[in-house]
Amino acid sequence: MSKLSRVRIPDQVASLAPYVDAGVLGAAEVHLAAWTARASGVSDPHVALATAMAAWAARHGHACAVLAELPEVVARQQANVFDNSLLGDVELLSWPEPSAWIDALHAAPVVRVVDGPDPAPVLDDHPIVVWGDSVYLQRHWADECAVAGAIRGLASTPATVSTAAATALSGGASVLLNRLLPAEVDGISNLQRQAADVVVANRVALIAGGPGTGKTYTVARLLAVLIEQSAANGEPLRVALAAPTGKAAARMQESIAAALTQPDVIEHVAAPVRAALAEVIPTTIHRLLGPLPTQRRRFRHDAANSLPHDLVVIDEASMVSLPLLARLLEAVRPDSRLVLIGDPDQLESVELGAVLGDIVKAASAGDEDEVAGPLAGHLVRLIRGHRFGGESPIAILADAIRRGDADAAVDLLAATADDDSSTVSFVKTVNPLDPSSIAAVESVIEPILAKVREAAEAGNAAGALGHVGQARILCAHRLGPHGVSSWNQLAERWLCGNDGADSIWYVGRPLLATRNDQSLGLSNGDTGVVIRDGDQLVAVFDSALGIIRFDPVQLEDVETAYAMTVHKSQGSEYEAVVMILPPVTSPLVGRELIYTGVTRAKEELLVVGSESAMRLAAETPASRMTGLTKSLG
Repeated sequence: MSKLSRVRIPDQVASLAPYVDAGVLGAAEVHLAAWTARASGVSDPHVALATAMAAWAARHGHACAVLAELPEVVARQQANVFDNSLLGDVELLSWPEPSAWIDALHAAPVVRVVDGPDPAPVLDDHPIVVWGDSVYLQRHWADECAVAGAIRGLASTPATVSTAAATALSGGASVLLNRLLPAEVDGISNLQRQAADVVVANRVALIAGGPGTGKTYTVARLLAVLIEQSAANGEPLRVALAAPTGKAAARMQESIAAALTQPDVIEHVAAPVRAALAEVIPTTIHRLLGPLPTQRRRFRHDAANSLPHDLVVIDEASMVSLPLLARLLEAVRPDSRLVLIGDPDQLESVELGAVLGDIVKAASAGDEDEVAGPLAGHLVRLIRGHRFGGESPIAILADAIRRGDADAAVDLLAATADDDSSTVSFVKTVNPLDPSSIAAVESVIEPILAKVREAAEAGNAAGALGHVGQARILCAHRLGPHGVSSWNQLAERWLCGNDGADSIWYVGRPLLATRNDQSLGLSNGDTGVVIRDGDQLVAVFDSALGIIRFDPVQLEDVETAYAMTVHKSQGSEYEAVVMILPPVTSPLVGRELIYTGVTRAKEELLVVGSESAMRLAAETPASRMTGLTKSLG
């Protein structure tokens, strides 16, 4: 047993003890390495460490372990663990020399060595795959190959195949597209039109851009054109719209509904076409694929039972994990179209991989390199902001963070102290629970909670849901003074009085679904609120299916949501956002996290934290170890 932990280390992998003592490896990694050693009869310390580190990498969101990068990645991950009293010194670990490490792996019968992505995923008796100096667990290598192979296949398929989507811009449809998305606006090339053209010309298209750039707005108008022309050709277009969470799917539906109310759409698009588009209801990716009750990783739709749709549009693609995208691409027909929409500068999936960022990098290769890859011409980046004007302090701050310009971000926050009219305000503190910080947050949140309470007491489900979605406190952490739990307790007192609530179920309690539940019709990320219905309390949720009502006793996988983690806020937007910066010592300080939190705000942003935390966040981009960009090159 390790001297600094309770992890029992089998004799076959005794060499892993220093990594366990340093707090790097846990029981799962150790026992996977031991199982591999027993199954292969090989007790080489190099193979044991590579196996364990491939599992460690997956646990931390990486698709693989890049041997040359591991010492730095591990040190960075461990350096700021809050409770490090039981950790050894990571810097004292002795890592194998990479070339010797690779030679040992090449000689091990348990390892499959490859010189490039498999044309089709291979599942055999080699639990470890090595590509160059990258070590994969077999299932993650198979998923990466599945994604790369499917996207390369779609990218290389000519767009002239006769399907409803491919032929939709013949005849009068091009006139309609010119009216809805003209080639130029005020003499400037219209990037939204370019995005529509890319979707039409290719079987796989990427529409990238920050919040408010009109990504979904563009797709809605293009869909109206495609649906109209397909109907005229007698080939109804089968469209699937999906997002990773229920909240993101609901936001997608709201964006499309808003596009359908625009005067030019009403004027130029026939009423039956608008009605047909309104009937295309966005759903979650899991619901689209059809989850199987007994299998978490498999779905009803797969390579043997493809999705029937001609066009599959995925919004908020930055939130999609590598395994989920692999399952989706298995189910997409090779003659259909796939559109991925998202912001590659946002946080990656909470699970494994950084698929949108990797794919966008691969598609951008021709912009920087002499040799363009197979995705060249498949990407359009939208840059004109619509949610907030280009001079909005929120937009300026978000852009500074995205660029990594720490000086500009800190200077803008400092300037808000002398500008009462700014939509951004800053409380400079190292302790967000000091009285002045709490008062500043309360001044933003409490007036909205009063509206929630009034509507909820009146039994007004739509009103209560509308108000509860106006503001959110966003945190990096779940616990501690910078975390969700502390701020939920404070907000509960603001709603219910200083003594707090008498029970877990009370009028006005905001709710967040934390798991997909087919039986209830709820998706992970759906938001709700408790309202009064006569002498009963009812939980109402705003889901992709509309407002649905439950007896609270039916709900198990929900949590209070005055505050939530930044990860859980993805796919949402709020009129007012309070961003609680993590402490400068937090391992979660990072550019993508703060950028994602800031860009959830539409009209008002309050940042609470230290200048040093903001500076460090802007200067610290995320970096996940993957091979997808290289596979797509």
